Amino acid sequence: MLDFLLAFLGFGLLFYLQATFWESLFHEYVLDLTPALRARRFQMRKLWPSLWRAHIDHAVIHHHMTFRRSYTEMFSHPEEEARLKGILERQYALEDARTFTRSRYGASFTWEGLLLVGVPVWLNFLWLLALPTIPAMAGCVAANLLFSTPYLVFSKWVHPYMHMRFDLAMQAAPPALRLILGSPYGVATRVSHYVHHRDPRTNYNLQYLADLLRCRWRRPSASEWDQMIALGLIEPRHRQRLEGRRFLFHPF
Repeated sequence: MLDFLLAFLGFGLLFYLQATFWESLFHEYVLDLTPALRARRFQMRKLWPSLWRAHIDHAVIHHHMTFRRSYTEMFSHPEEEARLKGILERQYALEDARTFTRSRYGASFTWEGLLLVGVPVWLNFLWLLALPTIPAMAGCVAANLLFSTPYLVFSKWVHPYMHMRFDLAMQAAPPALRLILGSPYGVATRVSHYVHHRDPRTNYNLQYLADLLRCRWRRPSASEWDQMIALGLIEPRHRQRLEGRRFLFHPF
């Protein structure tokens, strides 16, 4: 039991730090590129096409080609989605266009994307080769699943609901996701993600900490709080609980 507990706590701290930094850095240097990095990545796109697809899917399609009229509506009418599909099929290879569609235009990601984004999770299993006892191995696996995966869960399954009105998201989401969306963490992430869309050089994390330590965190402005309320993205009670306070050391 002691071997399990020590491995779980030790690896839990290591894996959480690893995951939050990986998410923040991956988001900044793969998904949301500066113009200079984007130019270099374009030149190298044939060496690692999945990285280039991930960038296009997120930065170009999700940030700029969907949710154009409203943050809470991916498309304002069915013809808008059909038009986007046509644009993607003309501008990109058919395989790439199909990948963008399967990822819900960057609102989620494909299983290919899961392999890419989840690199820390897969690498952490290599620790099992160095551990001497079965309880220590079990603690390592449990820590990996619990502390390395929150950002993956948020990115693939929770993120689409973060762009919906809060009341509609709570109606549409499966029970397990409703627990996340309605939790203080789920609401705080909803707020910080809105700031990221307003200012894509900040608030990368869905698994909090690295943005704060890397000075990439920004609190919402008063006008942004007003906008979120007007959109129905959050409710007035959420603003009362968060505005001007700290949540997990992050200023809101």
